[in-house]
Order: sequence, then structure tokens, then C-alpha cells
Amino acid sequence: MRVSRIILINLVGFIVVLLAIAGGGWYFYNQNNYVSVSDASVQAKQQYIAAVAAGKLTKWSVQQGTAVQAGDVLGVEQLATGQTLNITSPIKGQVVKSDAVVNEVVGPGTLLGAVMDIQNEYITANIRETAIRNVQPGQRVDVYIDAYPGNTFPGVVHSICSETAAESLGVPSDSSGTFTKEVQRMPVRISLNTMDGKYVVPGMNASVRIHRNNL
Repeated sequence: MRVSRIILINLVGFIVVLLAIAGGGWYFYNQNNYVSVSDASVQAKQQYIAAVAAGKLTKWSVQQGTAVQAGDVLGVEQLATGQTLNITSPIKGQVVKSDAVVNEVVGPGTLLGAVMDIQNEYITANIRETAIRNVQPGQRVDVYIDAYPGNTFPGVVHSICSETAAESLGVPSDSSGTFTKEVQRMPVRISLNTMDGKYVVPGMNASVRIHRNNL
């Protein structure tokens, strides 16, 4: 009985050692071949629509969800001189924000809405600065969108932003005199090859695995 127990203990220990070796090997394999990050999301190009001069908004013909083409007339503004100006869509896409009110008085730059090109979505992944040296345009990427567990969407590294995520968001620096060093994150844009028929919209959370040795 005692011998059987010793054999069982040794067998369990052997299995634990094997699992540890396998786990360590898998970890180093991933470290050497991939850059993985869960801080990612679906994005799309967005352009804001603004009044071009001081005047009255006499017409606004779109609402949230309206599909538009670049150059489509979205509204009409009447100036104090009686002249009218067309407010047009800067890009092809879908109206995702519509705050305009007909007959309201607007000034130059007054925001009236926004159009987003939801047909050309991409992924923004925030990569740690300590790993960004292993990322370059053209590398193959496996994209995992939280809304579709078990699905892998193919992508390619398109470009690397020239500023950190904190700088692009305008996060204020600490002026208290106490310095705390933090690992910064660099936004990396990833082009999606296909959505595989899935309903994917900007803002969805994602994670990515960038193939370090693939171009």
C-alpha cells in the first residue's frame, strides 16, 4: 500500500513537472513569435459636420442612421446677406450624430453632426512601448472581437501612431512634482481583411495577436 502511494506521488509529481515544462515552452513560444494585447477596439474614420459661417440653419435633411455620399447636401444655411450656403457631407458613410435644429442661429464651426465610414472599419490596438519595437507595418494579425468568441478575423498592421495613446487623448501631465514612471501605450492601426458576414460596429472591444516574424 505504501509502495503504491509512493508511486502515485511520484507520478503526480512527474505530471506536474511535464505541465510546467509545457507551459513554460508555450509561454516562450508565444513571447518569441507574437505580440498579444487585449487593449483594442473597432474604429472607423469619422468626420464632423460644422456650420461654415454665421447665419440661420434653414434646412437639415438627415438624421442619425442616414446613409450619405461625399458631397451630399445635408442642410442649408442662410447668411445675413440673404445668400445661402449648402452644408455637405465630407465623406461617404452613415450619419452617427445629428444635433442640428432647423431655424437655429449658428456660428462658424458650430457642430451639427458627424458622419462615419462604417464600411471601412479597422482595429486600434494600444501596444506597450516595451513591445512596439517588434511591430511593423505588413505583419499578419489575428483579431478577436469580444462579441464573437471563437471567431478569428484576419488583419494586417497598417501603421503605428507617432504619439502615445495618453498624448492623443490629451491626458494632462502630473504637475505635483511627484514623478511616477508608467509604461506608455502606442496606438497601432490594423486593417481588417474581412468581417466574414458578422455585424461589427465601431466601439466593439477586441484583442489582437500580431505575428512578429511574418511580413
